[in-house]
Amino acid sequence: MTVLENLNSQRKQLKMRLKKVIILSAVLMWGIVKGQDEKKVLFSVDQNPVYNAEFIRVFEKNKDIVVEDDRKDFDDYFELFVDFKLKLKQARDLELDTLSSYTSDLSKYREQLIQPYLQNPEATEELVQEAYQRTIEEVNASHILVMLKPDASPTDTLKAYQKISTARSQIVNGASFDSIANVYSEDPSVKMNNGNLGYFSAFSMVYSFENAAYKTEVGEVSIPFRTQYGYHILKVNEKRQSQGEVQVAHIMVKNDSTVLLQSKDKIYEIYKKLEQGGDFATIAKEHSDDLSSAQKGGVLPKFGTGRMIKSFEDVAFGLENEGDFSTPFESDYGWHILKLLKKYPVASYEELYPKLQSKVKNGTRSSYVEQSLAQKIAKDYKVVTFKAKLQLYPNIDGFEQNKDTLLLIQEMSYSGDDFYSFAKDFKDRIKEDVFEEFSNKMIIEYYKAHLDETNKEFALTYQEYKDGLLLFELLQKEVWERSEKDTLGLEHYFEQNRTKYVWKKRAELSIASCTQIEKANLVHKLLLEGKNTDTIKAMVNEGATIHVLFSKGKLEEGSSKLPDGYAFKLGVSEIFEEEEHNFTIIDVDVIIEPQWKDLKETRGEVMNDYQNYLEAEWVKNLRQTYKVKVNQKNYKQLKKRFTSQ
Repeated sequence: MTVLENLNSQRKQLKMRLKKVIILSAVLMWGIVKGQDEKKVLFSVDQNPVYNAEFIRVFEKNKDIVVEDDRKDFDDYFELFVDFKLKLKQARDLELDTLSSYTSDLSKYREQLIQPYLQNPEATEELVQEAYQRTIEEVNASHILVMLKPDASPTDTLKAYQKISTARSQIVNGASFDSIANVYSEDPSVKMNNGNLGYFSAFSMVYSFENAAYKTEVGEVSIPFRTQYGYHILKVNEKRQSQGEVQVAHIMVKNDSTVLLQSKDKIYEIYKKLEQGGDFATIAKEHSDDLSSAQKGGVLPKFGTGRMIKSFEDVAFGLENEGDFSTPFESDYGWHILKLLKKYPVASYEELYPKLQSKVKNGTRSSYVEQSLAQKIAKDYKVVTFKAKLQLYPNIDGFEQNKDTLLLIQEMSYSGDDFYSFAKDFKDRIKEDVFEEFSNKMIIEYYKAHLDETNKEFALTYQEYKDGLLLFELLQKEVWERSEKDTLGLEHYFEQNRTKYVWKKRAELSIASCTQIEKANLVHKLLLEGKNTDTIKAMVNEGATIHVLFSKGKLEEGSSKLPDGYAFKLGVSEIFEEEEHNFTIIDVDVIIEPQWKDLKETRGEVMNDYQNYLEAEWVKNLRQTYKVKVNQKNYKQLKKRFTSQ
């Protein structure tokens, strides 16, 4: 809600439009004038100054509604602005800006207004582009994990780091990764895969692990890095172009099948039947032990690499043509036959952009966007972190009720207890990582709290919202609630202005609408014969096919529902064709001459007029209550500036 929108809710729209003359000299001069206008007082309300610049800002913002060459309307606009300032003065005198409804709404508006200033499109765009590059390239990597709890003691952390470093040193010095993985890795799956994770791409792993995989060259071993699971090293075995996604149907026979034939014998019987032309979906429904997919003819959701067990995935992506089915193969779950339904190559950047952007904003990468924003903001502030104090306690719980300063932003200090309040729900994560997020969050919160001090554009927009909401509270109190409750006043106003509320000539009538001239002629004939509407509909409409619609009621002459130029006349009218295939017939029963309206018939219109009356009387009272002093010299200069363009 802008200032002018508040003003316009009180008066009819102004009628002028100023000429837009864009001349270089005028633009250059405007920069000088603007600075001077910040200091010039245009008028005051009880000695509270209102400067030229504020009026100019509002006028310039809304001058497109001002009609050109009518200088009187500049005066009207100015008076409207003075009225606005008078109302704000009274609202503050009445302390309406302390009401909980006002402060609550203002807080919500402020949060909405701030959001565009918190965008970090450059960082988001970089992460989206990075995610796409990692979507079109897959990595095959093996890893070694030394488990470590996020809140581990410094002693345990050092021990884990030394263990992972020893493992890396042995690999670098010639030992095979597989053998070292089986000795050192604490990932339970190592016994089955020697640490090999298969192929994966963007969003398949935690972001720190993904980063290490994509930033390590093929054949190389990464330096140790930490995630919430502990310390890792990884070796990149291969990188390849992404195979996209694939959708298959499958038939599975469990190894523990209770059928008479053994699992392998049964799967090969099924395979032979498929080779003989058997329907895959029907056989899956009847014989597959995967009951959830069997009901769908064996169909599985589409998947990419890294989503299924390796043997299953290899066969699925190895099928060449849609409709091909594999020979039987065995996995840890039993025996399978796959049928290729469709291959989905990686979509273009433009097609994937919305999905990737959503994942970046809502996933773990969002913390990197926030971190980048905080780093950008922090350049304008004095930020000091006391990381030595962070080592006072091995875990987050130790900081509860701790009053030591851990973070300083400008003059604002944040204690250990502040950190605990933020971090208590993240005890399963690394303390230092959570503290970094805490620091970033507090920098952004400080920026938000002081944005109107550092950003003039935001300050001006926020002031408009403050004034608009405050005026809303005042209008509700002085006009809207009063008009709703003051029924006697409303009735008195209606009686005093009764001549304004008059019905034009009206008629009680029926309107018949048809889309075919033949049906319209038939309806016209039946109306002239005096048939009622129900009879006519029964004779003209053909079952579910509607040829005529009737509407009945009381309308004023000139109503938009009537044909253009139609004047009331008793009886059946001619057939009107206002648009192609739109035929109308009017049947007037009673004509009612103009008459005064009852209050209940026009209450909405009277209420609106009564509110305008109350507001006008209120403004008169404000003019008497508060002293308005106009700087005539500045006013005349402004008027000349804007009405001579």
